[in-house]
Amino acid sequence: MKTYKLLLQQAIQFRSVSTDSKFLPQIEGMVTWLAETFQKHNFKVERFEGYANPIILASYEINQNAKTCLVYGHYDVQPAEKSEGWDSEPFEVYEDNERLYARGVVDNKGQVLVYIATVFDLINQNKLKYNVKFILEGNEETGSPRIADCIKDHKDKLACDFVMISDGEISGQSPVIELGFRGGANTTLTLKTASNDLHSGIYGGIAPNAANQLAKFLASLYDDQNKITVPNFYDEVDEITETATTFSKEEFEKITGCKAVLNEPEIDPSLQTGLRPSIQVTGIQSGYTGDGYRNGIPAKAVAKINFRLVKSQDPEKILKQFEEYIKKTLPPYVSYTFETTDPYEGIKLDINNEYVHEAEKILEQSFSTKPIRKYSGGGLPIVTLFNELLKVPQVLVPLGNGDCNMHGANENFDKKILQKALDFSEKFFTI
Repeated sequence: MKTYKLLLQQAIQFRSVSTDSKFLPQIEGMVTWLAETFQKHNFKVERFEGYANPIILASYEINQNAKTCLVYGHYDVQPAEKSEGWDSEPFEVYEDNERLYARGVVDNKGQVLVYIATVFDLINQNKLKYNVKFILEGNEETGSPRIADCIKDHKDKLACDFVMISDGEISGQSPVIELGFRGGANTTLTLKTASNDLHSGIYGGIAPNAANQLAKFLASLYDDQNKITVPNFYDEVDEITETATTFSKEEFEKITGCKAVLNEPEIDPSLQTGLRPSIQVTGIQSGYTGDGYRNGIPAKAVAKINFRLVKSQDPEKILKQFEEYIKKTLPPYVSYTFETTDPYEGIKLDINNEYVHEAEKILEQSFSTKPIRKYSGGGLPIVTLFNELLKVPQVLVPLGNGDCNMHGANENFDKKILQKALDFSEKFFTI
């Protein structure tokens, strides 16, 4: 734990936010720190440029005959300001009796540092079991737009026997082996109903309102059975044959503050997020929202819409279907633009291999309970890329606590869970 906490304090101080270019100097500082830290422990370090933010590959070989583990992580983090509800400075590690708090303490600096700290200690003790490579990128929070090119260009340098990734949460107190992820895309829908905002007294009641039109459209996306209404949306969705994993409504309410679970009828909530698609409105902008009132009818309304799609769905096809739905649903007096980011496919992994079996055995020892196998509702495009390009087994072991507030205020790592994670890492990488 001593090595881990020291590295964590140093890593957290960098505001390595990838969503805002003003933090590029902090990104550079983070990359320099990573390179120097690995070099101090006799790693060979390479810095890959030209793929958005720099990507670090750090390699350590114990001998040519040992198996090689490639550990993936990302050093970029979500934005954070204390004014957003933090009880401490988000880019300084704060510790109380139960938890460590900071932006990135779970997503993902804190999780990948579990392995980095372990490997450093085992090198010093001459007990490291595997040759180890760490690939650390700085654009995961912006969708990893160039990571595929990097993997293709440096495939030989990334050669390994298996991949280890920890970038998620356990289930209650039970460890998890992830079986796959949903794919998806981020999109922006912009509606216009007039050339400019109009006086709500002079034109109110006769002029189309962009905010109203957007609200009507977004409200039409789901029916009262919580199913998506876009025609043919479910045509390629696989029938669920898996049995449900554990889901606690009480734990869900405690963590989220939500008073309802809006799953489709007859589908377990844990399978709903892992094996059913979703369309979520993640942001809306329209009209005046400052102090006081402007009394204008909005001429423009914007929605950020996030798609989560399952393995069998073609993201490009779904986005085309969605745009057709826009055209057919909006009144002719409403113009629109629909912008999309690069979509990525979901994935289901084959976990019948020695590395997953070993991880499951050690997780049960470290957590004193058998790990749960589950599909994650999140998206991790790197898993699909590794599967397609490296074609090696992947061990997906999330280590964060379920109430870690990933992406939110007071992001935290439960110290009891952290200790178990460190114990797992040590046993897994030790001779």
